[in-house]
This record gives sequence, C-alpha cells and structure tokens, in this order.
Amino acid sequence: MAFTAIVRVTGAAGRFEDFRERVRWLMVRDIDAEPYTEHHRPGELEYRFELARGIPFPAFVEATRDFEELRVEVEWEHDGARGGAAIEAGRLVDKWTGEREPR
Repeated sequence: MAFTAIVRVTGAAGRFEDFRERVRWLMVRDIDAEPYTEHHRPGELEYRFELARGIPFPAFVEATRDFEELRVEVEWEHDGARGGAAIEAGRLVDKWTGEREPR
C-alpha cells in the first residue's frame, strides 16, 4: 500500500547547502535508501519519499548531529495511518501519531 513521507528541514537557512550534501553522502552509502525528490522554499528544505521499506531516519539523524542549528520534521502516511517525528542534534525530540496541528 501507499507509504509516503515528507521530511522538512528548518533553521539556519545558510546551512541548507551543507546539510543537503551531508544527506546525499549518507543516502548514497545506505543500501536501503529509496528514491526521493528535493524541494526548496525560503527558510525550508524538503524531501519527499514514496517508500517501500520505511523512512530513512538514520541518514537524517546522523546529519543533524553535524548541524545542530537545524530541525528535521518527518510526517508520514501509511495505509491511512499518519504520524511524525522531529529530530534535533541527533536526537528524537518529538513524536506523534494521528492528525497534527498545523505548524
């Protein structure tokens, strides 16, 4: 069934390019990584996934260790179930299931 995820990176926009390069480096080396697309808006970097195996948390957790000024929020939907998580400085700082209040 459909398994989608959106990963949003916010924080110090001047660090987005370095973060993108770190995530790419980690994803290329992850044998379980799945295809994604990148989208850019002022103050936000976004990754979109259509997944078969699961959200690539390890790459994003690892990348946030090097970019503590950035926050990564993941929102996912799988077979009608929804949830998400937030990661900062290599740590899970928030987790939710169901509908989330708009940010």
